Amino acid sequence: MQAIILAAGCGSRLASALKGKPKCLAQVEAGVNLIEYQLAILKKFGITDVCLVLGYRAHEVYRLVGDRTHCLINRRYAETNSLYSLWLARNWVQEDCLIMNSDILAHPGLYKRLLNAPGNALVYDSWSGKEDEHMKVSLQNETLQAISKSLPLADSQGESVGLLKFTHSGMTALFEEAEAALASGGENQWAPAAIARLAQRHPIHGIDIAGFPWIEIDFPEDLQQARNQVWKQIRPAALPQLATLRQAS
Repeated sequence: MQAIILAAGCGSRLASALKGKPKCLAQVEAGVNLIEYQLAILKKFGITDVCLVLGYRAHEVYRLVGDRTHCLINRRYAETNSLYSLWLARNWVQEDCLIMNSDILAHPGLYKRLLNAPGNALVYDSWSGKEDEHMKVSLQNETLQAISKSLPLADSQGESVGLLKFTHSGMTALFEEAEAALASGGENQWAPAAIARLAQRHPIHGIDIAGFPWIEIDFPEDLQQARNQVWKQIRPAALPQLATLRQAS
């Protein structure tokens, strides 16, 4: 199993809270930032072959993670979006693969449920998905039908967490759809543009993780909620990984 972490964006909406640092370096407590936590959780589940797609201030992230990951640089991060960053990893993937956004903080149990699911799968939260900013999903018989921020609320069953798993053949098909989406819709699209296309060809199983603590960090208030509420719920389950992080540092 491999993993791709999409971390190229500049996180302009968080600039004031992070003092210009990349979002993936946001700290949830002293000595624990998002990217270190994500790498520790992946390692917990035996996933150490990780590709980080970087862009904004890439050198700062690379200085922290070093050779623990394979790093790709989206040098056009300011004019592209996560779909283009994902496409850049097309020649790196050789196995089944996780795809995740670098700005999510999620309970280890959420990862476990995804990894235990067969085939292609996506985790979503049926308790969320009411805001314009949310990446909403439509499912039928727990199979993904559509994924988009513009999906009407009447058609939405929740919010995508930003964490997915694909078989190797599923990844091959996903990159084909990414290339087609880039050609037809341009480079400033979210990665779910390719996932929505793939769902029309191959089943993607939806896993409802309602009740698990998680958050996507886009705004300063999200970071405060992550630190003051979500992390406190996650931290007890993450203590072994935190010990590993501190030993490494």
